[in-house]
Formats: sequence, structure tokens, C-alpha cells
Amino acid sequence: MRVPRSAWLRRYLPLGAALTGLLTLGTSPAHAADKCVNLGNGRLCVAITPVNQQGAIQVTYTKTGGPAVYGHLAWQVPGGDDHVSPDISMTAGHTYYHTWPTWVGPGYVEGVIWTDRYGRLPTGYVKVT
Repeated sequence: MRVPRSAWLRRYLPLGAALTGLLTLGTSPAHAADKCVNLGNGRLCVAITPVNQQGAIQVTYTKTGGPAVYGHLAWQVPGGDDHVSPDISMTAGHTYYHTWPTWVGPGYVEGVIWTDRYGRLPTGYVKVT
């Protein structure tokens, strides 16, 4: 039995839209700048949306090995306070991220992971222009 085109669209278009939403849910925002650093047992990245507009800063940590660490993700500008995520227990084989909606101005931004075992591990500063 052939399904009419309008019935097909009513049936499958919402499913496609929902799937697209799920696929984009865990992705980083559009980046003007980003930087990653290999920490040995994982990879820490900071991603920043374009400058001079409402956007977001996202810090991501992909833990690839080693013992579990307890801590939080953060970001800062030079001389500024850390903006921190809630504390999390991070285990190998998982990716953790936190996104802060913010006005992104020109300057420098650094992603950070704070752990109870290793202290402050930074990405290094990314220049946002």
C-alpha cells in the first residue's frame, strides 16, 4: 500500500526534526576560537562563540584513561575569577562539558579543570578578537 506524500510528511517530518535536535544537543556552539590541550589522561578544550555578541563559552573534558577524578570545569579571563560548573566525578571513557551563556567580548579566555588530585589544569589562553 502506498502512503500519500502528505501523510508521509506528517508522519516522518516531526521525527526528523526531533532527531536533528538530539544530534545537536551535545555539540559545541559555533566557535570564533577554540583551544585544546592533552593532559595525559584526557583532553581539555575551551570553545568560544564569536566576539561582541551574546554567546557562550564551553569547556569540555574528554577523559581517556587513569583513575576517576573529582572536580569541576571552569573558565576565566586574565586576572579574573573562575566561572565554575557544579562538581562532578569524571571517569575514563566519558566526555564532560559545561556551557556558560555570556556576552563574549574581545580579549583572552582560558578553560580550566580543577581536580582534587591534580589542582588547576588550564588550556592556556585563547585570544578572542
